[in-house]
Amino acid sequence: METHPSRRAFLGVLGTAALTGCSGGLKESSGGTGGTIRIGYVSPRTGALAVFGESDDYVVGTVREAVRKGLTVGGRSYPVEIVTKDTQSSAARAAEVAAELIQRDAVDIVLCTSTPDTTNPVSDQCEAAGVPCLATICPWEIWAGGRGPFTYSYLYFVGSREETDVFAGLWRRLGGDHVVGGLWPNDVDGEVYRRFVTPKVKELGWRLADSGAYADGSTDYSSIISAFVKSDVDILQATPIPPDWVTFWRQAHQNRFRPKMVCVAKAMLFPSVAATLGPLAEGIVSPVWWSPSFPYKSSLDGTSARDLAQGYRTATGRQWTPPMGFNHGLFEIAVAALRASGDPKDKKAVAAAIGRQKGEAVSGRYDFTAGPMKNVSQAPDLLGQWRANGSGGHDLVIVDNSLEPAIPLQGDLRPL
Repeated sequence: METHPSRRAFLGVLGTAALTGCSGGLKESSGGTGGTIRIGYVSPRTGALAVFGESDDYVVGTVREAVRKGLTVGGRSYPVEIVTKDTQSSAARAAEVAAELIQRDAVDIVLCTSTPDTTNPVSDQCEAAGVPCLATICPWEIWAGGRGPFTYSYLYFVGSREETDVFAGLWRRLGGDHVVGGLWPNDVDGEVYRRFVTPKVKELGWRLADSGAYADGSTDYSSIISAFVKSDVDILQATPIPPDWVTFWRQAHQNRFRPKMVCVAKAMLFPSVAATLGPLAEGIVSPVWWSPSFPYKSSLDGTSARDLAQGYRTATGRQWTPPMGFNHGLFEIAVAALRASGDPKDKKAVAAAIGRQKGEAVSGRYDFTAGPMKNVSQAPDLLGQWRANGSGGHDLVIVDNSLEPAIPLQGDLRPL
């Protein structure tokens, strides 16, 4: 959701984002300063993926406040500017705005987030231009697959293979043999989940019913639902975009398709999607990348995960969203790397400093020295289940913390 479209349009013309919180606004300070550090931030604020960016205004606002006095690097002080760009949920637009940040806004580092449609084209632009880039909210296999080697680009997020294994652990709790239905669109997320889920189902000795690579934006899922019913699918694993999932799940109920377990990556991460579905959201399982129950604090100002979520609710009246933690963490890692670089205007030094970073952010622990491959820090994946909260809405309750026991469970898994 874009809170200030007129401001964004104005800044798009000027090629900069003012709102630095520093004395002197956009002007670089003199006398003991090294100029302005410019951080570019790219995310989907409008279009089909806008749900990923609905908390951006709040997250970026908290970061601006945390760095309003600037940063000291190598004994010199620098005001900080954050320049935001909307991909409009388009990969082509993501590449375009990344080029704007690099060529027109002259940013020192680019941060990008939310699905391969953003992270991959932005990372590619930065890599080609020799500008440090830090990405999140894209499984690392999708970000790295068929690309690289990387010198300037880094990713901090979960992995699809790991997520598949965690889902499979949950499936096993049902006991017995099962038929897994794969609802996978004709996009990179669908391709990757097909690649990992197919052998996992075979390993379990079960049957797989593949929906086929349907097109994003489809409105009629009756043939897929009919095939799932005919195949006796009792576990559904899906990776649709939010609007498509809402359409599919409503049609599934209309056609009496009732699996014992429904696991939805991507689409069911968000309270707004659960609110759209209403009672139909009950019992759906989703990954939990981040939640207020995480026992971590911001390295910028000490804000806890719970306080970050509560601050968002107070400011907007809305529930927290999983991207909040990772998007905030992205800025925390970037600031740590800028400080460690010795010179935030030396792009090679900043990029190299990202690769040395390990520590904690409000999103959790990160370590770019540990892999699973160079330039990647993998975060643990948890699972939650949407439950009615007694106030007319639903909460995502953590039901599997096997990859990070430090984060407490909030309930037991309930079959549909």
